[in-house]
Amino acid sequence: MSQPPSTARTGGRVNIAFTEAAEEAARRLVNRFPFAALVDTARVGAAFALREGMSLSRPEDFGPANGSNFNVGSVDPGGDLRDLLVALHPQIQEDPYRVLETLMSQGVLAIDERVASGEILSLRDLMGVEIST
Repeated sequence: MSQPPSTARTGGRVNIAFTEAAEEAARRLVNRFPFAALVDTARVGAAFALREGMSLSRPEDFGPANGSNFNVGSVDPGGDLRDLLVALHPQIQEDPYRVLETLMSQGVLAIDERVASGEILSLRDLMGVEIST
């Protein structure tokens, strides 16, 4: 059973944040889809990045994570995202919440790009669900 994030399990990290570009993308997603708040896009962005197999490492041009700032317990109240990340990538040596911070920004940016290109038009598209008729 998952335990809530604690500073002992997060390397002392209490907050995680979007990059400025990811925050802008997240705001567009909140306006486009029925997300209640930016924190919801953070969760979806991280999950999307994990599903798509995005790199766990920050690219050179990642930029500072100084956009919207969230308490780790708000993004991952039960520690489920952290546990999923560690289960899928047990080789991770750094703070899992630093990795999730990277993934949530990269994932939100990727979703926003796919919305702009018309590849994702609905939450069903985002989830990759195909409905047979």
